Amino acid sequence: MKTEKVMEREEIETMPMEPLSPMSHMLSSPNFFIVITFGFKVRCNPSAFVEGINNSLINAPRFSSKMEIDYKRKGDPVWIPVKVRVEDHVIEPDLEYSNIENPDQFIEDYTSNIANIPMDMSKPLWEFHLLNIKTTKAESLAIVKIHHSIGDGMSLMSLLLACSRKTSDPDALISNTTATKKPVDSMAWWLFVGFWFMIRVTFTTIVEFSKLMLTICFLRDTKNPLMGNPSDGFQSWKVVHRIISFEDVKLVKDTMNMKVNDVLLGMTQAGLSRYLSSKYDGSTAEKKKILEKLRVRGAVAINLRPATKIEDLADMMAKGSKCRWGNFIGTIIFPLWVKPENDPLEYIRRAKATMDRKKISLEAFIFYGIIKFTLKFFGGKVKY
Repeated sequence: MKTEKVMEREEIETMPMEPLSPMSHMLSSPNFFIVITFGFKVRCNPSAFVEGINNSLINAPRFSSKMEIDYKRKGDPVWIPVKVRVEDHVIEPDLEYSNIENPDQFIEDYTSNIANIPMDMSKPLWEFHLLNIKTTKAESLAIVKIHHSIGDGMSLMSLLLACSRKTSDPDALISNTTATKKPVDSMAWWLFVGFWFMIRVTFTTIVEFSKLMLTICFLRDTKNPLMGNPSDGFQSWKVVHRIISFEDVKLVKDTMNMKVNDVLLGMTQAGLSRYLSSKYDGSTAEKKKILEKLRVRGAVAINLRPATKIEDLADMMAKGSKCRWGNFIGTIIFPLWVKPENDPLEYIRRAKATMDRKKISLEAFIFYGIIKFTLKFFGGKVKY
């Protein structure tokens, strides 16, 4: 037994090690993971899942590596390629489905239970839970748990698209639309627009960076029911499923000439406003005064990489080619508009106005640079 452990340790030492990116390093705790629920129109076939993962995801470097602490690098975590047995990551719980009276509630409880269990760091950091239980919206479900150090939301969504194929042609990738460039009238007009844009970027960056530093050093959110108490320690999560119509979201987006994220941010602000209003006692006028004085902010992750083509990710899984992967994200401090509004669309307008200003600034890049600088000169312990 001792000889086997020595051999395993020697094998690990000879394997190529790749350090984590700064953002992945920040997210290397066992408690940082993403839980995704997929609903299907047919029953799940575990063997088909295993075969599909073997032919696609397993070829992505992060899905076939585990995280180890490299004590030669100041104790920083690194990626080590390992041999993966996909069957160990595809879980089909032994359940008596006929005895489940409320499938929707069961899924919420099952997901909450997964969300409260730290990631097993001794193996590649992902797992699929297959449940052949019929809910009000699906015939079966797959609950995926992926550690955040593997990749950010944009990476994982792009990888999902790269694993998808057209129903009309199972061998063809789904179409990927790209933005079309508008023709430029003249060189003089292009120079004027470019110069004016640089002025806006510079001014907006200075303003937003000043707000960021004030937030980090001095400004704090107003005490409110959304804030946790650090003395309470780790709190368990309760996952609640709510399904919204994406067609409705697109209708609002197209009508108001906005982005999908603008609509979702506006919905978030409206929901938080209603929630906070319900947590305070008094008349409507008194609640309005309280909410108008609240300073509530959130952190919004911003994708910093250029758009990754689906073909590149498909090639990465098929041929092992290299492309930009992982957590290449910055963060912006987003002031949430939680004041009561008679017109619910005002929350969306406010979200768009704030996000348009944030997009022009370089706040997300600066925040990423601060994290990278801090980890490089002070090490991983500073995140705690």
